[in-house]
Amino acid sequence: MPKGHKDPGTIAAEIRMMRPAHSGAFLVVEGAADARFWRPRRHEDCEIVDGEGKQNVIGGVRRLDEERFGGVLGIVDDDYDSLTGADVPTGNVVRTDAHDLECLLCRSSALDKVLAEYGDESKIRRFEAAAGVDVRGALLDRALVFGRLRLAAALDDLDLDGSAICVPRFVDGHTWTVDGDGLVRAATRGGAPSARDAVMRCITRLPRADPWRVVRGHDVVEILKIGLRRVLGDVGHGVGDEQISGILRAGFEPPDLQATTLWKDVRTWEAANVPFRILDN
Repeated sequence: MPKGHKDPGTIAAEIRMMRPAHSGAFLVVEGAADARFWRPRRHEDCEIVDGEGKQNVIGGVRRLDEERFGGVLGIVDDDYDSLTGADVPTGNVVRTDAHDLECLLCRSSALDKVLAEYGDESKIRRFEAAAGVDVRGALLDRALVFGRLRLAAALDDLDLDGSAICVPRFVDGHTWTVDGDGLVRAATRGGAPSARDAVMRCITRLPRADPWRVVRGHDVVEILKIGLRRVLGDVGHGVGDEQISGILRAGFEPPDLQATTLWKDVRTWEAANVPFRILDN
């Protein structure tokens, strides 16, 4: 089947077909990047299945639940589910304890590996001294400008132009600053001042939340990439999101994983589903 053409039914069917040759656990993930992250961390008796999307993972696992098909766990991004009150409809799916996997990676020591590979130490020191915050904190602050707008849209059902919420358009490569006002103007359909004011009111009313649940991992990586080109380093345009994400995945150490709620949730699932194992020892 061509990539991108799976649905919950094909996920369930794929796992059913694999069961005669595989008696261990199945881990269903959202996409190829997630599979690359989990592959070196899985137990040897765990097969990884690319679900090609969050709803496919959830839907495929639920179909197998209905058949009492054991040994299948799905891992999905939280996105804004925990902030909007959305429940996971099955105990055989667990969520990241940040917005998504890339946020888990960026808040960990893996970010230091990226800065060591692509950053300029003297530039980073100068930036942190002038900004009064370390790179991780500055990165989070910039990503929150986009994340809070996205969250307000999700909570208040705002009619925004999602295509206008574009990181490179509003992050200045020379100063590594974000044009938050320009972002709101561009995202507000029609651009009327009253509509922009309504959006800003929704943003200011947002409840307090873990910022790593508010920001989106793809935004964080894009903002980091822009910073590394001039303010934090000297990388060229040949270094893209995938190169940075690859170092983040490889640089995520076992203690980083063991510090997450996600790790605890997977271990809890394993204890309730003996003898199936997901994680390597």
